[in-house]
Amino acid sequence: MNPVEEETKFQRAWARELNREHEAICWHYRVDLPRPMIEISNSRREWGAWAADSRTIRISAAVIKGYSWDVTLNVFKHEMAHQIVTDIFKTAEGHGPLFARACDMIGVSEAFRGLKGDAPRRIRDFRDEQIDSENMRMLDKVRKLLSLARSGNENEAFLAMQKANELIEKYNIDRIAHDRAVKFVYAIIHHKKKRIENYQRQICLILREHFFVDVVYSSLYDPAGCQTYRTIELLGTVENVSIAEYVYYFLMNQMEVLWKAHQRRNSAPASRNKRSYRLGVIKGFHEKLDRQAGERRGHVKPEAGGPKTMSVLVLTEDRALSAFRKMRFPRLWASRSAGARIDHGTFQAGINDGKELILHKGIQHQDGYQGGLLAGSSSD
Repeated sequence: MNPVEEETKFQRAWARELNREHEAICWHYRVDLPRPMIEISNSRREWGAWAADSRTIRISAAVIKGYSWDVTLNVFKHEMAHQIVTDIFKTAEGHGPLFARACDMIGVSEAFRGLKGDAPRRIRDFRDEQIDSENMRMLDKVRKLLSLARSGNENEAFLAMQKANELIEKYNIDRIAHDRAVKFVYAIIHHKKKRIENYQRQICLILREHFFVDVVYSSLYDPAGCQTYRTIELLGTVENVSIAEYVYYFLMNQMEVLWKAHQRRNSAPASRNKRSYRLGVIKGFHEKLDRQAGERRGHVKPEAGGPKTMSVLVLTEDRALSAFRKMRFPRLWASRSAGARIDHGTFQAGINDGKELILHKGIQHQDGYQGGLLAGSSSD
C-alpha cells in the first residue's frame, strides 16, 4: 500500500470514528442534532470548521496526528457547538452568547471555547497551571514530607505520610469551608489496554477514598492504531489531581519492585501468581492508609451508611466538583467489576509487603513517577 492509499485509509477510519463520536455526544448530552458530513482536511492552520451550507464538520489531520484524541474531541465538540447554533438556535452567530450556551450544552472545555481554527496553539497541560502561593507551599510541604520515606526508617516514613495526609485533608476542608474558587481539571491515565485490571481498580479506590479525586472509567480512541482502549480519568483540583496521579504511578511501579523482591526471596516463577500478589500489595497499602485515617480521627467510627473517610466526605459535599464531573460525563452510572481470581498465599504475601509501602518524593511531573516510567515494566 503506497503512502497516499495508507493516508486515505486512516482518514476514512477517523471520519467513521468521528461519526460515532457525534452520535455518542448527542446521546450523552441529550441533544438532537442531524448527522453532518465529516471531512478530514489537510489544513495545518485551521484545526476545525463548521460549514453550514454543506452541513460539514472539517477536522484537520494535523490535529489528529499531532495531539491526543482528547484534544481532537474538544476541537470536534467546538464545531458541534457551531452546528447547534445553526440547527437548534437557527442563527449564524459566531462566538457570541448563543455559542457559549451551545458549548454548555455539550460540555466543551473552557480552553477550547475561543479556538478559532486559524492557527494551532499550544495545548496547556494542567500541570502548567499557576498555583497560588499558599497552595504551592502546601504541595512543597507534602513533597518534603514524603521525601523522608527515602530514609529507610519505617516509623519516620509512617509519620511523614501521616502528616502529609493531614496537610492534604486540611487544604480540602478549608477549601470547602471557605467556598474558595478553584480550577477543576482532569488527567487521563492511558495504558493502551482493552481492559482495566482489578488491581488498577483497587488503586483507584485508594485515590478516591484517601486522595480527594473522583475517578471515572472511560475509553479513548487511538488514531494511530484505529483502536479504542479503556482509560482512567482523575477529576479534581489541580493540587489533588497532581498528587493522585503521582500516587497512581508510584503504586504501579512499586508493585513491580516488590514483586521482583518477592521472587528473589521465594524463587518464584517469572509470572506465576503475579496478579494475586499485586492485589495483595494494594490491599496492604489500603489498610495502612485506613489505619492512618482512623488515628487522625481518633478512631471515631463513621455513621452507618455514611462516608468512611474524609476524602469521600469532601467529594460528596463538593458541588463544584460534581458539576465539573457532570460536564465531562453527564450520563455516569455505577459499575461493579467482577471479582478477581486470586491465589491466597501470594495474595497474603502481597498484603504484608503492601503494608510496608511508603511514598517517595515527587508530586509534580518533573519529579518523576509519571507514565513514562512504565515503559520498561512488565504488562502481566
